[in-house]
Amino acid sequence: MLNYIWLGMIAVSVAVAMVTGSLETVGAAVLTRARDAVMDVMLPLGGMITLWMGIMRLVEVSGLIGLIARMLSPLMGVIFPDVPRGHPALGSIAMNLGANMLGAGNAATPMGLRAMEQLNQLNPHPGVASNAMVMLLALNTASITLIPTSTMALLQNRGSTSPTDIIAPSILASVAGTVCAFLICRTLQRTSWFAVVPLPPEELPPAAEVKTASAASAEHRLKWWGRGVAGLAVLGFLAATVWYVVDAPGMTAWQLEWYQRVMGKAPDGIAWFASVPDVWYMRLFKFISVAAVPGAMAFFVLYAALAGVRVFEQFVEGAKDGMQVVLRVIPYVVGMLVAIAMFTQSGAMRLVEYPVRWFLSLPGISWLGFPVETLPIVIVRPLSGGASTAVLSNIAAEHGVDSIITKIAATMNGSTETTLYVAAVYFGAVGVK
Repeated sequence: MLNYIWLGMIAVSVAVAMVTGSLETVGAAVLTRARDAVMDVMLPLGGMITLWMGIMRLVEVSGLIGLIARMLSPLMGVIFPDVPRGHPALGSIAMNLGANMLGAGNAATPMGLRAMEQLNQLNPHPGVASNAMVMLLALNTASITLIPTSTMALLQNRGSTSPTDIIAPSILASVAGTVCAFLICRTLQRTSWFAVVPLPPEELPPAAEVKTASAASAEHRLKWWGRGVAGLAVLGFLAATVWYVVDAPGMTAWQLEWYQRVMGKAPDGIAWFASVPDVWYMRLFKFISVAAVPGAMAFFVLYAALAGVRVFEQFVEGAKDGMQVVLRVIPYVVGMLVAIAMFTQSGAMRLVEYPVRWFLSLPGISWLGFPVETLPIVIVRPLSGGASTAVLSNIAAEHGVDSIITKIAATMNGSTETTLYVAAVYFGAVGVK
């Protein structure tokens, strides 16, 4: 499928550029986007993948991933019936979806890549996505979002007086999108049209070596006292959360005073304490969004250490696998982002927008009240996150940052994902064609 999408985008882009006289613009976009795909996208993401692949290695070796998989097997068994109960892939999937819900951003991607690799080990047809792999991708592109942080920041920078208004609509929209993605994916997988067709032998991708930690994890099991310490760590995190939510003003003053005394300067890294939301649930969302990543890292490392794992050595082993994943993904990302840049810069996007506008204006459809002003972000969002951010900024400037049109567009932007980019990264990691 990616072959046809990529070919179609490039062919249409060049044809439209020849008609509109934008070949020079398209050529410049190719060179610029090819460089940016590596320097601005994959290098920062590569560091994150390397880090979290190392952390995921600790989770596997310590036996925690198996514990998570066993705990969530009843639920995951319904969503992924092809994956055996208790398989480590179910734990990785749960961690990936949970990180997406908490707004962990790129920190969630390595967990998803690890889950995709583990699902690929169960795949009887290498090079072709299995039903479980397609379901994982669908849930990632429509993942439930609790806090649309980047979209809220854009609205605030544009002068919005109430950027948090989009939180509840974004949660509802992302929940609806996730349910629809699950139902549509499950329905299509039962039809003959979407049956898995194996690749010919000459087109099979080379087998990627994926190191498993099952043997090592059998040697490391948490003792009773280790479980107690891990439980105390979780309780401590929950206590800190309650403290911040209930007594945020006192905590803020103490934190700022302590920082200034110890560091001898005004706070930079913890400046988020200086603007405490008035509503308790906003304080809760804010604390979780900031503390989720460092808290998870500390817990995983502590759990592995208590299980007797040589944490740094195992971290390095996992990080090495992360670098191999980055090298496999780069060609897929470069090719897809260049094709997207050609499609948007050639003017081909207008060819998609015009017929959709005409369809929405039909008498039998117009009663739905869909705001056609938000149509550009509907079309651009699955293709490019940067382009959708620019479109949202333009909508805010044209209609007002606190207008209903802008709020709807912001909800669309904050509750969805760049589908083609995610597909390129996740399928590229396991060589799916």
